[in-house]
Amino acid sequence: MIRPSRLLTILLSTVLLTAACGDDGSGGGTEGNATGAKLTMFAFSSSPAEDAVLRKAVDDYNKQGRNTVDLKVLPEYDTALTTALSGGEPPDVFYVNDNKLPDFGKNGVLEPIGDKVDNPGDFYDTLKQSFTYKGTYYCAPKDFSTLQLVYNTADFTAAGLKPPTTWDELTAAAKALTKPGHPGLVLAPEFYRWGAFLAQAGAWPTNDDVTKMTMDTAEMRTALQYVTDNHKAGWFGTPAAVGAGWGGEAFGKALTSMTIEGNWIVGAMKNDFPNTKYAVAELPAGPKGKGTMSFSVCYGVAKAAKNKAAALDFVKFLTSPDEQYAVTKEFPVMPSRKSLADKWLADKPELKAFVAGGDYAKKSVFVPGFSTAIDTFNDGIQGLAKGNKQVGDVITSTQKAGTDILG
Repeated sequence: MIRPSRLLTILLSTVLLTAACGDDGSGGGTEGNATGAKLTMFAFSSSPAEDAVLRKAVDDYNKQGRNTVDLKVLPEYDTALTTALSGGEPPDVFYVNDNKLPDFGKNGVLEPIGDKVDNPGDFYDTLKQSFTYKGTYYCAPKDFSTLQLVYNTADFTAAGLKPPTTWDELTAAAKALTKPGHPGLVLAPEFYRWGAFLAQAGAWPTNDDVTKMTMDTAEMRTALQYVTDNHKAGWFGTPAAVGAGWGGEAFGKALTSMTIEGNWIVGAMKNDFPNTKYAVAELPAGPKGKGTMSFSVCYGVAKAAKNKAAALDFVKFLTSPDEQYAVTKEFPVMPSRKSLADKWLADKPELKAFVAGGDYAKKSVFVPGFSTAIDTFNDGIQGLAKGNKQVGDVITSTQKAGTDILG
C-alpha cells in the first residue's frame, strides 16, 4: 500500500500504561543514564534498500559503544507494536506515523522528547505540529514527504505545454492531454490527495486547533466543485477508472500524463517504469495561493521504556544532521531538518518542488477518532469523482460526522 493512503488506525483503547511503568530518565543504573543500555527498536519496512540503510545506522550507533540497539523490522508492524504496548513490554524506540500520533498522545504511551533533541528549531514547523498533541511535542520527525504535480515531459513537449501554475492552467493542460481512456490527470479520490486543492482554496475540514468543523464554507465548496467539475468533464480521472492501483501506476503505464503524488513515486518510477521521462513541479496555486499536504514519521520513545535516557541518546544520534543526511541521501524521503535541504538537493535538483512544499504544507493530522470523519469524507469524494454525489451533500455529511466526534 502506498503511504499515506488508507492508513490504519492503531487500536490503543486497551493500553493502560502510565508514567509509573518507566523511569524518568534521572535515576540510577541503566534506567537513569545512557551507558551500557540494551535497547529495542521497532520499525516497519519501506523497501529492502531503506531497511539496509537503517540497519547500517543502527550498526554505526552500536559501534560507538554507549548502548546496544536491537533493530526489529516487522512485517506486521501495527499488530506487533500494539501487542507490545498493551502487554507492558514496549520497544524503547519505535516509528510513529503522523496520523497515529493523536491516538498515542491520548493513551499516554509516548515520552515527550521532541524538544530534547539537538537544535529542535531546525525541523519544519508543520512536521513539529504533526507530532504535537494538546500542546505537547512528543517526537522528532525522521523525514517527510509532500504532494506535488508529476508530469510526463514528452507529453508536455508534444502538446506545447509548460507546467501549470494556476487552476485554470491545470484544467487547460488536463484538457489538452486527455484522450479516450487517458484522462490528462489521474489522482486518487481521497482526502489525502484532494486535500491539496482544499489548502489551495483556503479550506480545511477543521479549524487549526481541531476543535470545530469548518466544512461548510465558500472556500470548501469552491475546492470540491473545481475537482468535481474536472472529473465530470473527463479531464481528471481516478486510478481505478484507468485500471491502475494508484496514481503512480497510472502514470508509469502511460494511462495519464499527470498525477498528484508524493516523493515516494521516485522509487516506483525507478524500479517499475525506468523508461518514463518525467519531471516534478509545485502544484498550481489556487484562489488562496500554494497548498499541499505533508506526511511524516517520527522516532517515538515509549513512556514505559526502561532506558529512556539511552533511548533519547539514540534518537539524538538518528536525528543529528550527519546521520539524517546519510539515511535520506539515497532515497526520495526528505530530511526533516530545514538546514539539510540544499545539501540533499545538490545531486537531485529535479526534486526541488517536493522540498519546497515543506514551507507551506498542511499537516494531515487531526484528533483521536477523527478517522471516522475522514472515512465519511472519502466516501463523499469517491461519489464526487464518479458523479453520483453533490458537493453540498458531501459537505453536510462530513460536517455532521466530524461534529459528532468533536462535539
